[in-house]
Amino acid sequence: MEKIELEELYRRKKAQTVKLIEVADVTRQIAECVEHGDAVAAQMLLSEREQPVQELRELEEGVRGYIEELPEEDAIRANALLHGEEAETEDEKRLADQTAQFRRLLDSVVAMDRQLSIRLGGSRSFYKKFR
Repeated sequence: MEKIELEELYRRKKAQTVKLIEVADVTRQIAECVEHGDAVAAQMLLSEREQPVQELRELEEGVRGYIEELPEEDAIRANALLHGEEAETEDEKRLADQTAQFRRLLDSVVAMDRQLSIRLGGSRSFYKKFR
């Protein structure tokens, strides 16, 4: 894969990470509101979180679309890197590292969201019903 393609994927994955940090911050704020029993503020923040989550979804679609435009061999390699495969070159390492950072942050946000959902919804929680 060409260096310019790796740079573009890195740039896109970095943008996703920045947006996910925003989602994580709002999720932490929701958790604090729930902890303090402020249901109104928690509900407002849940609504506020919808926009960055939608933007994150759009960024992911952009990454997928970019990969689909790559030559087949490059697309396969890019997909592998974005799914956690180790870098084979120094040029790939930057993307692999960014992808790993994104994955760790995503796991953290999902864990926070799971705790919130179970705390607020109990047996009606998304994580209890569908997991």
